[in-house]
Amino acid sequence: MGTGVAVTDEELVRAVEIFARIGRMLERIDTGLTLPQYRMLKLLAAGTERSTAIASRLAVSKPTVSAAVDALVDHGHLRRNADTGDKRVTWLEITASGSAALAAADEAFVGRFGPLIQSLPAPDRLLAGLTELDGAFDDARERRLRERGRD
Repeated sequence: MGTGVAVTDEELVRAVEIFARIGRMLERIDTGLTLPQYRMLKLLAAGTERSTAIASRLAVSKPTVSAAVDALVDHGHLRRNADTGDKRVTWLEITASGSAALAAADEAFVGRFGPLIQSLPAPDRLLAGLTELDGAFDDARERRLRERGRD
């Protein structure tokens, strides 16, 4: 929920520049996973998921999902399981190796960003704002799905 305080276009452009800088920093951290692979493992750590739903949930293209799934399966981080009731459906499940890779990536990210965030005068405010932004992303995704009639 907004506070009613307007921000200028210049402030929004600066925010985008900061997001881009964070993205570059994330890409440079050696985790052994690409960012799409990391995001996929994060999603699957909560439970199995149909492969066709992953692209929508992660807001990436189906070819991007296919490439990430293939690489993660090849590395033993994911397992494909055929649906017993519908052979056209494939479920994805994170393996123990995938959980370990995810934990190592989390450790690397925290190692890089933790000191920066902790050095701020009010790190809790930043984290609260990011959590609020994440919720806004989810809300926008749900609205788009409803508008497309794919609820």
